Amino acid sequence: MKIAFLSPAWPAAHAQNGIATYVDIMTRALRKAGHECVVITPKLMENENESDVFQIGSVKQPIWEKAAKAIRRRISGAQVFDNKPYVRAIAETLDKASQTGPFDIVEIEESFGHSYYLQKLLNVPVVTRLHGPHFLVHQGQIEARDRQRINAEGVAIRASQAVSCPSQSVLDKVASYYDLDKPFGTAIPNPVEIAEEAMTWRLDACDQNMLLYVGRFDSIKGADIMLAAFSGLASRHADLKLVMIGKDVGIDKGYGRVQHFEDYAIANLDDDVRARIDFLGPVSHARANELRREALLSISASRFECFSYAVTEALALGCAVVAPATDGLTEYLCADEDLLFIRINDSESLEARISLLIEHPERARQLGAAGRQAAITQLSPEKVAMETLSFYQQVIADYPTEGVGAVLQ
Repeated sequence: MKIAFLSPAWPAAHAQNGIATYVDIMTRALRKAGHECVVITPKLMENENESDVFQIGSVKQPIWEKAAKAIRRRISGAQVFDNKPYVRAIAETLDKASQTGPFDIVEIEESFGHSYYLQKLLNVPVVTRLHGPHFLVHQGQIEARDRQRINAEGVAIRASQAVSCPSQSVLDKVASYYDLDKPFGTAIPNPVEIAEEAMTWRLDACDQNMLLYVGRFDSIKGADIMLAAFSGLASRHADLKLVMIGKDVGIDKGYGRVQHFEDYAIANLDDDVRARIDFLGPVSHARANELRREALLSISASRFECFSYAVTEALALGCAVVAPATDGLTEYLCADEDLLFIRINDSESLEARISLLIEHPERARQLGAAGRQAAITQLSPEKVAMETLSFYQQVIADYPTEGVGAVLQ
């Protein structure tokens, strides 16, 4: 089988993006199983001469299309949402990548509804993979352009012949929001790289006074929840410290204003608490794993996740994890056995769970061992690749055979 994946950036090690991580692990697992995979990306961050990676070419738009867009903007008084030129560039890149042989299937994220127009241009089935629809993950006020994107994603999802998602719960929310028939879509988890035993977390080798938060500094990832919980913990544990890694997007304050880490910490934390926080910003995947092994706990505080790599990567290392009971995770992992779940958007719940493991570190060791086994059993690349291939085969079998063989129609 020849499969094309669209990734927002490449390579995954530089992209620091969950979709890129998914594509990286999936393509390696599928190739290992004997299949050919190609990655299409708009953002090539490293000049590697890989024959299976293609950068999307420049976006071209006919003069008449530009004129029509300008007229619509003048009439509506708002920016016009138009993804057709970019989708044409994707299709042209896929056509170039198919010169050595046609694709059997193409997988693309749901963002901006690109899959709707892409399927119209291709003679092969397009899978819409939901990683986080905009109506669920948008931070802040919904503006006109957000509404256009949400509507475009709904059109694409509704028209898709094949939709997959790592969470059945998210599929159900999408079906409800867009008034789709149930059952809808296929739930397949995101795979996670399983660390070798020698590289796993150990209680006797970690710093029991160190907590690690992994996630963007923003509202969706719950950075403010983490800081509120740590402020309470710091008052009771004099030597406790917090390391935070992730991009500083800023906490949404409404009306287009955000508050970045330094300003947020000054406004909301005592000086003593702030001095015990090491905000590192984005770090490499290798460095993140080093910090996971060093800390007593790996923590997520997200208000929403479709499927959290911050959590599953820690589990695969055998780390003890505290995380909100968000979509995806609760469908594959057992509460109080594989990790400790907290209530979503609840700093007091987070503080209590962390405190439990600080006071009972042997419990952290038990969680780490069980969580790693759950990752191996439920989320290994080999297992997820086999589930995905079975899904692809059904999609291909259901796709009209007329015209199949070329990429562009």
